[in-house]
Amino acid sequence: MIRRAVVLAALMGCCLSPAWTQKSPKERIAAFAKLPDWSGIWQLDMWADELDGQQFGPEGLKRARVYAAELHPSYAPAWQPKADELRAKQAAANAPSPNPPGRGVPSDCNFVPGFPAITQPGYYEWQVTPEEATLITSLGAVRHIYTGGRSHPPKDELWPTKQGDSVGHWDGDTLVIDTVAIKPPVTLGFGQVAGPFSDQLHAVERIRMINPDELEIHFTWDDPVALAAPIDMTIDWVRVKDLNRMEENEQECDPAEDRNPVVNGRFTTIIKPPSATPAAPSK
Repeated sequence: MIRRAVVLAALMGCCLSPAWTQKSPKERIAAFAKLPDWSGIWQLDMWADELDGQQFGPEGLKRARVYAAELHPSYAPAWQPKADELRAKQAAANAPSPNPPGRGVPSDCNFVPGFPAITQPGYYEWQVTPEEATLITSLGAVRHIYTGGRSHPPKDELWPTKQGDSVGHWDGDTLVIDTVAIKPPVTLGFGQVAGPFSDQLHAVERIRMINPDELEIHFTWDDPVALAAPIDMTIDWVRVKDLNRMEENEQECDPAEDRNPVVNGRFTTIIKPPSATPAAPSK
C-alpha cells in the first residue's frame, strides 16, 4: 500500500509540475501592470485624414510618398530579375484600376494580407497579455506573438505560414518581435509587394508607444539569399478616435449590401430606399 501511494504521488507530481511553473494570479496581475496600454483601434498614419471616396488627404498623401521613397529593397543580382518580374505582374494587375475602392485593398472578399500586415490600409487591434501579444486586423489577418519565453520550433517542426512564426519579448515598454518561416508573398503596402524572398527571410520589429495616440513600428528584414542589404524602415500608427470597435471585412466588399457598417463607432443597419421605378401592377 505504501509503495502504491509513493508511485501515485510521483505520477501526480509529474502531471502537476507544469502547472507549478505557471504564474500565480498575483504574479500575473503584477505582470499585467507592467505592460503598456495599447487598447483601442489603430491605423497607419497616412490614412488618418482620409477623404470621401477613400482617397488620401493632404497629410496622408505626404506620408505615403515618404514611405514609398524609403522603401527601396536592394536585391542580390541573382534575384533582381525575379523582383522585376513580380513588379511587372503587379503593375499589369493594377493597370485596369489603379485606384480600386476599398482603401487600396483588393476587391476579393477572401483577401487576407500576409506578413507583416502592419502596413495595410485597415484597422488594427492589440490584445496584450504577459504570455502573448495578438494583433488582429480588420482584413482578417491574425498574428500570434508569444512573449512567455518560448522559442521558435526546431527546424524539423517549422514550416512557412502566411504570418510566419513570431516570438517576442519586452525591452522596457518596447515589444521586440522575431519572425521566421514566412510564406510568400510578403505584402508591404504602399502599393508594393516585396519579394520574392528566400526561405531565409528573417524579420525583427520593435514597437513602442511614443505618446498616448501614436505607436512607432521599426522593422528590419534580412534575407542573405535574396537581399543585397536589409530592409530597414519606421512607420507610425495613430489611434482611431471615432471608432470603438473593429469593423468587419465584408464592408470592404459590397458597401451597398453591407448589413453591419460601422457609423460613429456603432453597428447600424442599412435600409435600402424604395426603387425609383414603380413595380408593374399585378394582373
